[in-house]
Amino acid sequence: MYAIGENFEYMIEDEEYDISVVGDIIMFGDEYLIGEDLDGKKYVFIYKEDEEIVELVEDLDESSDILDNWEEEYAVGGIDIGDWDDDSYYEREDKITTGSDTTEVYFEEEDFSEFELEEDVDSFITGLLEE
Repeated sequence: MYAIGENFEYMIEDEEYDISVVGDIIMFGDEYLIGEDLDGKKYVFIYKEDEEIVELVEDLDESSDILDNWEEEYAVGGIDIGDWDDDSYYEREDKITTGSDTTEVYFEEEDFSEFELEEDVDSFITGLLEE
């Protein structure tokens, strides 16, 4: 029903909150949405597909368990896909990992002038034509 990044309004204790969907998780055969209000407080909602409604999970223990599982799996300890702003991400491209060994291989950049590249291409094509 709602995708991550979408917003919806929800009444909690007679007060209307603007909730932003920050995650979702399927547990116990049900789909749950993790929402966050403008103050950064997180809420857990259950999405009832057959009725197409979203309801706040009011049981604090259930809500806490679902939120903890979501944080472990997706927010904190999930798969590290790399940080594009982190220089160490790019340094990993210079390493080859095999088993428990890590061998560092650094590729030196060669400075080719345009003339040298054209000459190499021309000699390659000439070699092909002579064969």
